[in-house]
Parts: sequence; structure tokens; C-alpha cells
Amino acid sequence: MAHELQDFNRDVVMQSKTTPVVIDFWAEWCGPCRTLTPVLEKLAAEARGRWKLVKINTEEHRQIAAQFGIRSIPSVKMVYQGAIVAEFQGALPEPAVRKWLQDHLPADEEAEMETTLLQTLLQAGEREKARKLCEKHLGEADSPEMRARLAMLNLPEEIAQAESLLGSLQNEQKFEIEKETLNTIRHLSMLDGKSIDSSGNPAAAESYLNGKRALFSGDYEKAIESFLDTMIRDRKLDDDGARKALIAIFTILTDHHPLSAKYRRRFSMALY
Repeated sequence: MAHELQDFNRDVVMQSKTTPVVIDFWAEWCGPCRTLTPVLEKLAAEARGRWKLVKINTEEHRQIAAQFGIRSIPSVKMVYQGAIVAEFQGALPEPAVRKWLQDHLPADEEAEMETTLLQTLLQAGEREKARKLCEKHLGEADSPEMRARLAMLNLPEEIAQAESLLGSLQNEQKFEIEKETLNTIRHLSMLDGKSIDSSGNPAAAESYLNGKRALFSGDYEKAIESFLDTMIRDRKLDDDGARKALIAIFTILTDHHPLSAKYRRRFSMALY
């Protein structure tokens, strides 16, 4: 079977010198083990070598189980550089196991370098280069955070692609801002002069539509200026649509983008 222990010295002791080894202690008769093991196998496949999974059947390897002090199963231990660095017992749900891994795995230096490069690209306004970097990273090491980031970099043009990326995320509450941003962009994409009531304030409506056109043509600064003008003129237009649009733009651009730094204060002042 995949990930089953073959040689303890090779699979755990030697492997852990360079790569964290997550040991899943289990047995055929253990019901909770049948729930946890598929989760660990899925996450190990996603990790693509950042850590290794080794499954140890406690019925077949009683001496090893005793050496690790296993009294109940499922029991999971992380071994790195020959020492136990983290552990948990019981069939934790997938989000909890993901967090456990994130909290205890050693820093991924390559990933940290790519994160720094991504921030540098965003600060320079190079969204297309940042998008390609995210796609490359996602292909090498999948993660919910990278999917959400890539979804935002696909907006406002690639709405369907963003929908697909965000639709694959399980923790909806964690990515609520991104999903609200997608909803706002989707709404703006369908907006035209007939779909908003411009009778009360035609100037505000025109500015609002100018903002929508600028956004989808890639002129983010003009879009921000137009939506700020709309906010000042009429907050009620399209159910406070200008405010929602600006929040969406800042989310798409991220706080690292120079336009976010330039216009955040004006946006805050326009709110009150």
C-alpha cells in the first residue's frame, strides 16, 4: 500500500534528516483511522515532497508503536532531523490538519522567496507577471491561499477562472472578502445605463458607469477616481455600489500596489 512503512531506518530516520516525516499510526480495525488516513494522503500529494507521509500499522509493528508511546489511534507524529517536533491524536478534520502542518513544518525558503518576489511585482504594478508567478507556484505546491490570490489576479477580466478557483475552496468564511469581491466584479460586468436609476443624480450615474468602463479596460486609477466621485455625489446609487467597487479594486490590487497606497486615505475620508 502507498506510504506504508518498508524500512524504519530509511523511511523515517534517514528521510527526516532532510525532510519532515509525518507518521500515521493506524490499524485495520480502527474506524477513525479510515477517516483520517485519506486526508493525510491527500495533503501529502499536495505537498509534492515538502514532507513525507509514512503509515505504520500498529498491529504489524508493535515494537515501533511501543517505542513511540502509542496508546490510542489514530496518532500522528511529525519527525524532523531525528526528533519528534509535533503530534496530535484523533481524526481531525482536514482544515485542522492543514493548520497543524502549517504551524509545525519548517519554513519553505523557496516559497518565502517567491512571496517576496510576488510582493515586489505587486508594488511595481506588474499584475500580469504576478499572475504568472502565482500560476507557477500553484502548479508546484497547491494551497487555498495561493488559489485565492490567483483568483484576485485574474479579476476583473477572467471572471469564470476566478469563480472556478474560489469555488474549489472549502473554508468560505476565511475567503469571504475574496468571494464578495468576485460578486461585486460580476455585478459590475453586467451593469449598463439601463440597469441603474440615474434620475436622482445623473452626474453620479455617469461617473459610476465611467468607473465600470475604466475598470474593465484596465485603467485602475481612472476607475478609482470615478468611483470616489460617485461616492461623494450619491452613496445610495446602486445600493452603495461605488463603495463596494472600490473595496473590490483594493482587494484585487492588494495593499502592495501603489494605487492602494495612494487612494486608501481618500477612500476612508469619503466614507464619512
